[in-house]
Formats: sequence, structure tokens, C-alpha cells
Amino acid sequence: MSSRTEMLDLLKSRKQFFTLPQRFYSDPAFYEIDLELIFNKQWIFAGAACEIASPGQYFTLTIGRTPIIVLRDRTGEIRAFFNVCRHRGFKICDAERGKSLSLACPYHQWTYDLSGKLLYAGRMHEGFDPSGIALKPIHVETVEGTIFVCMAETAPDFEPYRQALTPYLRPHNLANAKLAHEVSILEKANWKLVMENSRECYHCGARHPELMRTFLDHYNAHDPENDEIIGPFWRRVRADGLHCGMVHHRDFRISRLPFTEGAHSITMDGKPAVSKLLGNIPHGDIGSVRWVHYPSTFNHVLGDYAVMIRMLPLGPMETQFTAKWLVARDAEEGRDYDLRKLTEVWDETNRQDIALVERNQIGVNSLGYEPGPYSQVSETGVINFVEWYCHTMENELGGKAMRPPLVAVAR
Repeated sequence: MSSRTEMLDLLKSRKQFFTLPQRFYSDPAFYEIDLELIFNKQWIFAGAACEIASPGQYFTLTIGRTPIIVLRDRTGEIRAFFNVCRHRGFKICDAERGKSLSLACPYHQWTYDLSGKLLYAGRMHEGFDPSGIALKPIHVETVEGTIFVCMAETAPDFEPYRQALTPYLRPHNLANAKLAHEVSILEKANWKLVMENSRECYHCGARHPELMRTFLDHYNAHDPENDEIIGPFWRRVRADGLHCGMVHHRDFRISRLPFTEGAHSITMDGKPAVSKLLGNIPHGDIGSVRWVHYPSTFNHVLGDYAVMIRMLPLGPMETQFTAKWLVARDAEEGRDYDLRKLTEVWDETNRQDIALVERNQIGVNSLGYEPGPYSQVSETGVINFVEWYCHTMENELGGKAMRPPLVAVAR
């Protein structure tokens, strides 16, 4: 029996609202199917447009075994290519980021312009025609300063996501922000365990004391307009001209939520980390736009900064976790913000989460593991993600999956 058939059988027989069978978190064959049917076909969060503000700037990322380069060309257009030379497949750019007005392969110096066109291939035979050889492009979409890539031949429709997210992000003007700090960590856990951990705060009270000083977790997600905290907050912020609400979509969730009482930012003391506001907003007391896009990102945009998280699979039990902090472009470190205050809550939270998911992976790998029930009160965000995953995989594998239930807004 093939691994695809085995996966489909397990998906059809699994208990809804329970964790996945063990093989989904550890089996190399199942991991390969995840790459093929999820990461090679879905829109994946790549980074922020402000990271490549001028022509020739680029950054790189790796999805599974596939290196990618994202750049801004000479006309200002954002492009993405497979980071692979068309000569003998050498990885062209090894740096995480840089700036160059051409892309030269270090192996044999084949050189491409920023549109991917081959400019130079020395010492080739007579009759060699470079016109049909160029870097292979990847689909790119941007929405309000964020960049997504898709490696599929035909990409899924991006418009529902763009239309839903645009009114929330537009006032923050992220395209004209700047990258203040970035951290990238290799976590020894399957990508689904990393995403599951990020989708609930069932563990937050015990495991994230720093975050919970300011992070609002308990509210009525089913009727937020009448929630005693959310309702008044939304009315006040709407009066300031900002978009509020909760969006429940098959592969993304969006909301604007307040902080705990008296807090204006996610910092140790609840006070803003950056004195300059992020974008064209009326003041800094606007809570945070929280959103998740499966399978690769969750984000928070506040009045003073944004933190954007990217999770990419590198192996059956390895995930690259990257956090990016954005601030106003004219904010100066040491004058307008202190980097330690900007990052310390998330740095500590991320360290705590890494320890949790790696220990979770150890337990899931054991003989004693069997699927357990999610809390339908405290783990609705996890349920939303897992049901999306199962629905997507069943569809791709030829099963007749029902539309996944939308349980509640995710963390």
C-alpha cells in the first residue's frame, strides 16, 4: 500500500477534534506528501516588502528542499525565482539578504538580470542560444506590505485574502516601514506541532507569564460585538476610523483585539516600545491586528510595531521559525526605540514555545502516544488549523472531504 493511500485511510478514520495519528508528525513519507500537496501548492508567507525597498535588494528563504530568492527589480516590481542556476543547478545566492543589480552564479559565473534573463554564460559552444534560458519564476503576490509566494504551476486565488486583510493593514503602511530586527531558529519539531502550539493559549497562563501581562486571551469570540471588553473597544477604535471585526475563512483568520487593561503594546510594562507610530494611525492605543494564514504564518501589528512570524518545514521533525520586527521607517534605534524592549517579550515567548514543541515532539514519537481530544473551549484555533489541514489533504488525495468547521477565531 502506498504512503498516499495510507495517509488517506488515516484521514478518513481519524476522530474529528482529536490530534492527528503519530505518522503525521514524524513519518518521512508523510512529510514528503506535506511538501508536495501543501507547501508546493499553497501561498506561503515570504517576508515584508520593506525588506527589499530599493532595486537590487533581495532576501532568500528555503521551503522544504527548495531555495527561493525574492527581489525588487529595476522597475520596482517584486519578483521571486527558484534560487537555482539554469546551468547545473547550483544555488546562486547563499546569503540571507543582500543587494546586487545582477545575480551571478558563483560556480561558473552565469549571470542573470533582475528580471531573470540570462545575461552572460562564458565559454559556451558555438550555436548556444541563451534567449530561451532564464531563472524560473515563482508566483508572487503582495498585500499591504507583506509578500507571499506560491511554487505551484497554477496558484490558488489570492483575492479573498487580499480583500479581507487590506482594510485592517492599510492604516499601518507596512510597505514604508523598516526591518528593525530578525531572528531565525531551527526547531526540532514537525511543522504542524509548531503551528498547533501557536494557535492556542490554553498553555499561556502557565508557560508565558511575560506575554500574558498584556495579551488578551479570554473573550466571547462567538459574539464579540456584545462582549464586555471587545464591544466597547471596537466602537472606540471604529470611531477613530480603523477597521474592526473577526474574519473566519477556510485558510486564514483576522481580528483586531485590545490588550489587557492599561496596556498599549506587547512589552514587559505594557508601554509602547517605539515612540513613533507605525503608519497613519490616530494614536497608539489601538490594540493589535492579529492574523494567521495557513500553513506558514501568524502576525501581530500594533500601534508602535509589527511582529511577523514565518514557519517553514525543513525536515519531518525540523521547522525553521523566523520572527521579524517592523517599525516606522524614520524610527531610530537608541532614540525612538530600544531594541531590547521591542523584542524581549517575543524573544522569551519564542524560547518558551521552542522548548514546548520540541518536548511535544519527543512525546508524540513515543510508543505511548495516541491521538487525544482538543479542548473545544480553549483550543478552537488548533481545531481550525487541523481541520483545514485534513480537509486540504483529503481533497488533494482524492477523498471527499467536507468543508472544515469554523469553530472560532484563532489566537
